[in-house]
Amino acid sequence: MRRIRRIKPGGGAQPTNSPGQTRIQRGVKTNKIVKTNVPPTIKSNPVKVANTHSPSVANWNYDTVKPIWLDETVYLIGGGPSLKGFQWDALLGKKTIAINRAVQFWPKADAVYWTDSRVYMWYKNDIDKFKGLKYTLKAGNHYSGKVNVLKKGAKFGLETSRDSLAHGHNSGYAAINLAVHLGAKRIILLGYDMGNEGAVSHFHDGYPVNATSESVYNNQFIPGFTVLRELLYTKGVECYNASINSKLDVFPKIDLVRALSFR
Repeated sequence: MRRIRRIKPGGGAQPTNSPGQTRIQRGVKTNKIVKTNVPPTIKSNPVKVANTHSPSVANWNYDTVKPIWLDETVYLIGGGPSLKGFQWDALLGKKTIAINRAVQFWPKADAVYWTDSRVYMWYKNDIDKFKGLKYTLKAGNHYSGKVNVLKKGAKFGLETSRDSLAHGHNSGYAAINLAVHLGAKRIILLGYDMGNEGAVSHFHDGYPVNATSESVYNNQFIPGFTVLRELLYTKGVECYNASINSKLDVFPKIDLVRALSFR
């Protein structure tokens, strides 16, 4: 129990203590006021910053993909190690979609696509300067310029609604659905290795996160392409994998010479 020390009468009026400036020194038989340097306590009131990166998708005005490339051959540029040393000018005059960081290496692409919202954060300058069409599944108010935001559709398969993409857990999968919406009659997959070459995960130096593991490729990414292949066949859309050593075996494989011969 705290003991209260009584002050003898006749000592006069006691000074009023100012919080944070004075206190009565305890343990000494005196009424002397002792100044201290203890600052006043200030309660912190955190400011809530509006999250412009993740707005409510319920009221988002989604875009639609116009079929502006009817009956075209469309090249999708992934990030696999098989594209090391690739001569990018070989794509001049072809319809191309750069996926994720590939836009840094082929800024002359007709379109860029990313699923992971971090891609825009990491390569904002490259994407902002890009002159072609921009597509993503990530709604946000933080984009500079026009970015076509589409709905995240089914996990596997092929969305027919032009405002949605089946995502397949990876950008390469969704980009195929995007090419179909754009009107492609033939799709060529570049850099769709779906696996790592030892410690090498990409034709470039990767991303600021750990590389995708083999188990993720094998268990999450690759299985969904079987369903996609059947739906492409039904729609009469050809799809070729130009990565000869790719682990993605559901599409016919062709070498780069043949792949680049299509018009």
